[in-house]
Amino acid sequence: MSQFEKYHPILTPHYTFDWLTKVRVIDVFNLYQTSNATATMETTAAQINHTMREIFHDHQLVWGVTDRDTNAFVGQVGFAPIDTAKHEATLSVDLTATYQQVTTLREILERLVAFGTVELKLNRLTLILPKHDDLMAQILAGLNFSTTDHLTFNYHGKLQV
Repeated sequence: MSQFEKYHPILTPHYTFDWLTKVRVIDVFNLYQTSNATATMETTAAQINHTMREIFHDHQLVWGVTDRDTNAFVGQVGFAPIDTAKHEATLSVDLTATYQQVTTLREILERLVAFGTVELKLNRLTLILPKHDDLMAQILAGLNFSTTDHLTFNYHGKLQV
């Protein structure tokens, strides 16, 4: 059994992180369409299946996020890729436009960093933004991430909340 199979659902005060197979494919498709206009339902389903295979081979740990009050799809987050032997991972955070706000991003990122450092014993996390994002940069700085180029953020050490 994969060590990552047991890591669901993960809860925060307002959100649930669960397997992508637990959310509607149309919601994931709509999210993927925002960054890839060529995404189709077929390619989305194939990507979800690929992601789940990677989770079961301990190469990624990715969840679909839903709002606990409304059950609305919030986005996709996780560690992709992850290397537990080297104790490092790349964070991925892709939220729908509705949820790209300070409170949501902070709650989700705090949970990811805490989970990664405490549960998975990761000591290096990297988050690469596709384009400069002042809001995300502000939140990451508040969580003790550092950057030199405003696109690549690195975290070393313990979460300060």
